[in-house]
Amino acid sequence: MQWILKALGGKPRLQDWENRAASLKVEEGPRPKDNRDCFEREVAKEAVGLPEQGGPHQRVAKSIMAYEIFPPEVVSPVLHRSPIQVGDTVGILFHFLPGVDLFCGAIVLECFDEARDEIWRTGFKYRTLSGHPELGEETFSVEKNMNTGTVIVALRSWSRAGTWLTWLAWPYTRYSQIRANKSALAYLAMVASQKVSLSKSN
Repeated sequence: MQWILKALGGKPRLQDWENRAASLKVEEGPRPKDNRDCFEREVAKEAVGLPEQGGPHQRVAKSIMAYEIFPPEVVSPVLHRSPIQVGDTVGILFHFLPGVDLFCGAIVLECFDEARDEIWRTGFKYRTLSGHPELGEETFSVEKNMNTGTVIVALRSWSRAGTWLTWLAWPYTRYSQIRANKSALAYLAMVASQKVSLSKSN
């Protein structure tokens, strides 16, 4: 991870993360004591059938694929392109304190926009890169039940401490992780209801 001091002109450098390997042993998958999280929230109701053109599912899908998942005061995305694609490095700029940001990266493993068992799912999965404060994988998705019209957002992951500093501060780190995921659900619910606007890049 990299500390960004805005007062000193610090800026995130996505290129510094693009050639990094994945977090050590992350490809082996979760261990028995790792955190396994599933944050879900119903955000809208559409007519039954495919996602509505320009409707809540598609609005949230655009936001997710631009990595505009968290409230901008919590996390800002740093990307080379939007929407993101498989193999892209995603820069994650955490606004830690006023004037102080924490920057890290992950690699996109999978993107999906398809029906599976009457559920239309749109989103992506990424894996943390070496130096990320967390070690693991997370999937971000918006999912419409085409039989009922219910639209939910879901953040599903497994993780453990990725650095010695994260391990030492684990209670605070875990608290921050849970808080960030809950704030993402609230933010995406506002995207679904058009209470926040998507960026012009979308």
